Amino acid sequence: GPYTWTNAWLVLYTWLQHTDPSVPQYGEDEWTFVKGALTTIDRPYGIFDFFHHKIGSTHVAHHFFHEIPFYNGDEATAAIKEYLGPLYNYDPTPWYLAMIRIAKRCHYVEGIDGIQYYCSLEDVPLKNTAKEKSS
Repeated sequence: GPYTWTNAWLVLYTWLQHTDPSVPQYGEDEWTFVKGALTTIDRPYGIFDFFHHKIGSTHVAHHFFHEIPFYNGDEATAAIKEYLGPLYNYDPTPWYLAMIRIAKRCHYVEGIDGIQYYCSLEDVPLKNTAKEKSS
C-alpha cells in the first residue's frame, strides 16, 4: 500500500509538472535546453508544498538550476519569475482541479517533429465525415 501510494503520488507530481494544454512539446529539431526548461509548470499544492519542500511550486527553477538546494527554491523562483516575465509558467489552479483538466485535455501530440501542443481525444471525430460526404 505505501509503496503504491508513494509511486502514484510521484507520478502525479511529475505529470502535473510537465503537462498542460498551454505548454508546447518540442521535437528533436526544435528542442533546446532552455525551451525544455520552460516547458515545466509551477503549481500550488497546498499543504503538500510543506511536506514535499515545494518540489511542485518551484519546479521551473529546478529545471534551470538542478543543483540548487530546495531551501533556496522560493528565492530562485522569484528571481526567475521576474527575469522571464510572461515566459514563466505558473498555473494557479489547485492541483486536484488541474489534474482533472489535464486528464480530459492532454492525451496525445500529433507528431514528433516541430512544435506540438497536446490534443484531446474529445477533438477526434467519432465518424469518418469524408466517407459520409462521398456517399
